[in-house]
Amino acid sequence: MPPPVPSSPADARPACRRDERANPEEDDMRTRDLMTSPVVTVTPDARLKDVAATLVEHGVNAVPVVDERGRLAGIVSEADLLKADPPQGNGARFGSPTRKGLPPRVAREVMTQAVYTMTVDADAAAAARLMLRHGLKSVPVLDGDRVVGMLARRDLVRLVARSDQDIHAELERRLKEELSSLQRLAIDVGDGVVTFSGPVGALARELPEVLARTVPGVTEVRWEPTQG
Repeated sequence: MPPPVPSSPADARPACRRDERANPEEDDMRTRDLMTSPVVTVTPDARLKDVAATLVEHGVNAVPVVDERGRLAGIVSEADLLKADPPQGNGARFGSPTRKGLPPRVAREVMTQAVYTMTVDADAAAAARLMLRHGLKSVPVLDGDRVVGMLARRDLVRLVARSDQDIHAELERRLKEELSSLQRLAIDVGDGVVTFSGPVGALARELPEVLARTVPGVTEVRWEPTQG
C-alpha cells in the first residue's frame, strides 16, 4: 500500500541541501549514467513501517523524502530507522520518544534534513570523492529542485567491475564521437590566424590546435564561441 499523501503540504519543506557540483569538463561519465532511476521516494507523512518495507522491497539503504511537488525534503536511511533501541517483543515502538513524548511514527519525524546531493551532470569521479569524504552510502541526484535518481556506492563499484569488452566498447564509442565532432569543425584563416568554430569539448580541441601550430605560416590559433 503506498504511503499517504501529506495532509499538511506546508510542513513538507525542501531539505537543507549540501550541493556539491562538478566541473563538466572533468570527465565524460556523469551521475545520470550511473544513478538508479526512476527513484523510489516516500512522503513526509509515510508511516515508518511503510518506509522500512520500501527499503527491504527495493534493496536500498536509504530513500528520499519528497513533498507533493517532488522537491527533496529529507532522506530516511536504515540508520535513521534503527538509531533508537531495536524493537523488542510485541507492540515494539519505532525510535525514541518525540518532544511530545510519543514515539515517531512517520518519515518527517526521523528523516535527515541536511542532505548531500549531486546534480545529474555531476562528474562520477567527483561523486565518488564526495561519498568517500563524508562516508555516504547513497546520495540523491537532482535535476533542478526535483529528485530524479539515487547514486549508491554499488553503482560506482560497477565501474571498477567492468569487463575488458565493456571498456573496449566505451573507448570506441568515445573515439567515434570525438572524430565526428572534429569533422564538423569550421576553419577560417586570415593573416596567418587560424580560427576554429564548432561544438567540441575541451579534449577534442587539443588535436586541431596542436596540428594547426605545426603548419608553417600560422601565427595564432583561436576558437570562435559556438552559439547556443
